Amino acid sequence: MTSGRSSSRGGATCRRFLSLSLAILLSISFLVRTAMADKAPSPTGELTHFQKDKTDCGGCGKEPLVHVVKAKVDLDFDSQSRFFTSEDVNGEGDGHATNPQQTGGQEQVIDTDTYGGHTPDSVYPTDDPTRSSLPPDEALKDLNPPGPSMDVDPDIRQLAESMTLRELAGQMTQLQIGTVINSKGELDLFKVEYWIREWGVGSFLDTPTNHGGKYISYSASQFSKIVDAIQEVALSIGKGVPMIYGLDSVHGANYVDGAILFPQQIGVAATFNRTKAYEAGRITAKDTRAAGIPWVFTPILDVAVHKLWPRVYETYGEDPFVVSEMGSATIRGLQGNYKRDRRRVAACMKHFIGYSASRNGQDKSSAWIPDNYLLDYFVPPFQAANNSGVATAMETYIDVNGQPVVGSHFYLTELLRNRIGFKGMLVTDWGEVDRLYTEHRSAPTLIDAALLTLKQTSVDMVMVPESESFSKNAVTLVHEDKLLRERLVGSAAKVLQLKKDLGLFDQPFSDPKLLRYVGSQQDIEAAKNAARESITLLKNQNDVLPLKKGKKIVVTGPAANSIRALSGGWSIKWQGAETDDWYQGRGETIVQGLEKEFGRDTVSYVPSVDFDGHSVKSSDEKEEDYLDAIQDADTVILCLGEKPYAEIVGNIDDIDLPSGQLNVVRQVKARIKGTNTKVILVLVEGRPRGLQNVASLVDAIVMAYLPGPWGGHPIAEILSGAVNPSGRLPLTYPTGSSDMTTNYYRVGIDPYKPLFPFSAGLSYVPVEYVHLGLNQRKMRTTRYDVNGTSTPDDDEEEEEEDEEMKFQMKDYPSSLLAKVSVKNKGRQSVKETVFWYITKEYRSDVMPEAFMLKGFEKIELRPGQTKVVQFRINRDALTYHGRNLKRKAGKGKYILTVNAMRPEALSIHFEVV
Repeated sequence: MTSGRSSSRGGATCRRFLSLSLAILLSISFLVRTAMADKAPSPTGELTHFQKDKTDCGGCGKEPLVHVVKAKVDLDFDSQSRFFTSEDVNGEGDGHATNPQQTGGQEQVIDTDTYGGHTPDSVYPTDDPTRSSLPPDEALKDLNPPGPSMDVDPDIRQLAESMTLRELAGQMTQLQIGTVINSKGELDLFKVEYWIREWGVGSFLDTPTNHGGKYISYSASQFSKIVDAIQEVALSIGKGVPMIYGLDSVHGANYVDGAILFPQQIGVAATFNRTKAYEAGRITAKDTRAAGIPWVFTPILDVAVHKLWPRVYETYGEDPFVVSEMGSATIRGLQGNYKRDRRRVAACMKHFIGYSASRNGQDKSSAWIPDNYLLDYFVPPFQAANNSGVATAMETYIDVNGQPVVGSHFYLTELLRNRIGFKGMLVTDWGEVDRLYTEHRSAPTLIDAALLTLKQTSVDMVMVPESESFSKNAVTLVHEDKLLRERLVGSAAKVLQLKKDLGLFDQPFSDPKLLRYVGSQQDIEAAKNAARESITLLKNQNDVLPLKKGKKIVVTGPAANSIRALSGGWSIKWQGAETDDWYQGRGETIVQGLEKEFGRDTVSYVPSVDFDGHSVKSSDEKEEDYLDAIQDADTVILCLGEKPYAEIVGNIDDIDLPSGQLNVVRQVKARIKGTNTKVILVLVEGRPRGLQNVASLVDAIVMAYLPGPWGGHPIAEILSGAVNPSGRLPLTYPTGSSDMTTNYYRVGIDPYKPLFPFSAGLSYVPVEYVHLGLNQRKMRTTRYDVNGTSTPDDDEEEEEEDEEMKFQMKDYPSSLLAKVSVKNKGRQSVKETVFWYITKEYRSDVMPEAFMLKGFEKIELRPGQTKVVQFRINRDALTYHGRNLKRKAGKGKYILTVNAMRPEALSIHFEVV
């Protein structure tokens, strides 16, 4: 091992020589990149441009391979010509953060030239046959989407086997970008070289914004320069293996300045429209890839079972089927044919598993989940993602049933690999391996923590993210014969295969042609359409909505005039934007949306309280001045909710909104007593906050979730009636603290008295459901081969049958077809979601759920139009896991319910024999 620091004259000469060599390399290969900019990718062929080298491969006995440096990026970074040890790289003088919410001492500035002096193309082609990605309708139905293979390609295996131990461990190492940012907030190429040359680091992550970078937000152009510069160094060292960069693009490319942000996942779920999820994924991929980044850490597939949890807004809600469907649609949008289409990215399903089942609702707290519940409620979204070809997975921070997931053979090998069948690359979450020692107390030292993860699990990459600890420890473990070299070879090969699948061995640099499509008007409209279908009307007493134009509207509340509130966390920065100025006019507040919709002359805004409920009056104002402004208003719109937060920073102890916010409602109601003034409550929140008694004081309640920076006008369109609301709650809205963990599919004996149930949501026209029927009333679930022998799946349990019953069952179908007629009885078009639930009347081993969603479909109806909606009941819709953890479909009586928990609910019985 070579030291990063030397006081000898020979060492100084070596450093100068290597620095000069790198400088020459970075200067002469620009012409190569220019020549290759339009090269068509050929990712499915063998790796080319290899030559032999005599580098030691740690006793592998084979001649290793070297990848020729193929391209060059034009650099404009400042750097000092010196090498670093790990202590230098992580020194305090550079102001490096130890976690994503911190930044260094560098004062960050806004990059006002987001689009490089150009206006983004207003429209662009979404389908390109040469890219091999299917259009949305076909992609959502594709039963065999592109995805990772069980075995890596032979050339990839050969490359991995040729690597030294340090190179192998380096491919398995991921560092946050702050480790290579200097005290000026700029990329330091010699820190990059240190980490790649000394430790073989194969991956970086995160935005410089979170780690002392120069800019508050990095445009795709600025970001791609950083990524390409790191890539250039990686290609110039050793075997010239490209590095892979990952980013949390969780509601659009939220860390790419100028990219279009979508509603957070909870809002996308409220659309119950798979195409909206797909489109959000596709646009996210395009804008992230424009920044030179081919890998995103999304979607989050945790099931939001505890409403206090601060990551509820990052989920698709509380129902496993909805999470499965919307997550799968997002993955298909993100990835397309990611092995050929260089506008797409590799998705990452996270957090495997049980993260959202925090016992106390706090982030990163322990979860207690019975194994049969784990299999029935938490595994299905990950199984669906795997079936949709997801390329990568991320394990979770927490322990489940007392066992830290990052060190668990059961969760990360038996369950993820063997039962679910995941073949892709598995990465840890932030600092997880070290936490086995520092927090979980599962290992006595850091090297023991690395050994536990490597021997017990199938982890392929470790998000370290700020030191050489894992790489050094992994090499030591092999040298001490505590770990087989093959363990590192296998995981490094998976990392290398991902890089090949993404085309990084063919064209490792960003595509400048994609820059023109970032921030297009076409994408803005897509984000607005997603918000329009997500916004949920929860209360509309006496049809107070839609509002008539020409009337006086007064708006107040902390969320009324705030783009950052509409966007939430993971927006520009980890904890969200600190001020609306960071958006540079790209977005619309609720006030601006109302002014656009109703006219500036009729809309007035008056401040009242902040998100903590404190008065925002100036020194010369009275606290009640905002009440005077509403005296002659026809309508008062109160915009309450939460300020931006992410992860542990969002932990709270009380589900209720701050009392100061709720008191605004009470004060307004008291002031308008005896008048005809109507009060509309708009909720801008990432989780369902308690409303105490104020829900009964207002005339209408609109749930906006976190609709993104472009959500202001869609909210106004809902209030005006320009858009007929079609959003539905993807979770249960609790009445208070006692039912924060109650979900609609609780067992029948548990009380369910929410403020608003799962799937709640109103529209402005009446919709009628009639003629619910089944083609037959009995079905069988046993499968028979050509010889009449039953054939259960490996993990399924079949009930015993006598010969007479077996003969009779062959006469029954293996599925039933249900139909219901849905009619629009109004004068306005409506988008209506039809929900299909199944309930087992009796179950002897594990109590049945009150309802369990098994299907949903969103349809559009013109005025007076009727559509017949169909649903197929098959074996998969009936199965559950018993105490023996075998999947079964019990015989007996069932109930099929359309739109359970809604006024138009209809039910019909059927039987499984």
